Order: sequence, then C-alpha cells, then structure tokens
Amino acid sequence: MREPLILCLDTSDGGAVGLLCGEDPLGTERSGDARRHTETLTPMIESVLHGAGITPRDLTAIAVGTGPAPFTGLRVGLVTAMTMGRALGIGVHGVCSLDALGYAALVSAGPDAEVLALTDARRREVYWAHYRPAALADGPAPFDVHTLGGPGVDTPAEVASRFPDPIAEGAVVGRGAALYPDAFAAHAVPDALAAVVDPIVLGRITTARLGSGGDLTTAPRYLRRPDIHAAPGRKRAS
Repeated sequence: MREPLILCLDTSDGGAVGLLCGEDPLGTERSGDARRHTETLTPMIESVLHGAGITPRDLTAIAVGTGPAPFTGLRVGLVTAMTMGRALGIGVHGVCSLDALGYAALVSAGPDAEVLALTDARRREVYWAHYRPAALADGPAPFDVHTLGGPGVDTPAEVASRFPDPIAEGAVVGRGAALYPDAFAAHAVPDALAAVVDPIVLGRITTARLGSGGDLTTAPRYLRRPDIHAAPGRKRAS
C-alpha cells in the first residue's frame, strides 16, 4: 500500500501550497500577496508538483484551510481544492487554518500547555482560537489539537478579556499578536509573532483526523459577512 500523497492548500493569509507524502514533506511554496490569490495559487500548485516529480493523478487527497479569513481569498482556495478533487476523484478535507497555528506551537509542548492563535481580521479585529494538545490513541500522526474556545472574531481587548488569568509567556502565536502588542505581544515568543499557516501542518492534521474520525468539513469559516455586498434592487416607481 502506497503512502498517502496529500496536496495542501491555504489562502487565509496570502497563499501557501505544500505536498505531504506520509509523514514526509516534499515541497512548499508561499505567496505573501493577499490580493492576488487567483493569479498565484495555480502556478504554485504546478511548481510544487513539478518539483517533486508528481502529477495530479498521483495525489490521494487534498487538504485545504477553511479560514477564518476574508471572503475573497478564502473562497479561491476552497474552490480550487473542490474543483481539483472533483476532477481527480479524490477526497477534499477541510481544516481550520487557526488549528494549524495551534498545532505548530503545541506539537512539542507538554500535555497541559495551551496556546492562543491570532491572525489579522482587519477592521482592528483579530481572528482567534484557544487550544491545548490532544494526543490520539493510534494512527500515523498521533497528535491533534483540542479547541478550548473559538474560532471567533473580536477586538483585541475583547479577546484578552476572555482570559481573566494572566496569559502565560509564550502562549500566544500568530501575526494578530504582533499587530496589537499592548494586548498580546508580551506573552508571545518572538518567532511566534510572525507565524503563518504551514500547509504541511494542514496535511498532518488531516492525516490524524482521518484516522480518528475528526472533523474535516470544508465549510468556510468567514465569521462575518463579506466586505462587498450586492446593491439592492431598484424600487418601483409609485
């Protein structure tokens, strides 16, 4: 039986593509341009597959970040994943993008560790979720994250107020903390402030949840309505 070969996509913050074969990453690419997902995502997919000597027909599954993120960018990633999955006849599995940040911060932490993952939601708000480790009894990836709160979208002050006890040093990860240092940065390790979603981690979480029956819904997590709305229809003249 061949190792699962998972294409991993995330467009919650710019664009990121990875390829995971079993436990081995075969390549990643990232674009920091948060406004050109349509132009950058497909070339990155092609580049990662070509670099690994893989064709789309070799893929066994696709893992895609489901946000939270702004409407347009997130939709590009999800539509691309669903279209490829349908064309190739393979499963498409969704993972909350904040889960990947929490996983990366907790994978080597103790069982009682907790982390608050924060990303930029614009409008002077952050997307957030609160995690602790969740060890799995078996499976090829015996680790996942357990969600203690969120995902949600709030002002930094509102998020901080959800944690009445002082937030432990090193317990905050993500760009959202760097944007609002008065609320969070004192509690984050420096490298964590620049943390972005690693597409390979989406694949690792997918592998773990396929083995444990965990949630892999592809429903997007917009958390609020899009910034652009359709204009109301014209009123009839009386």
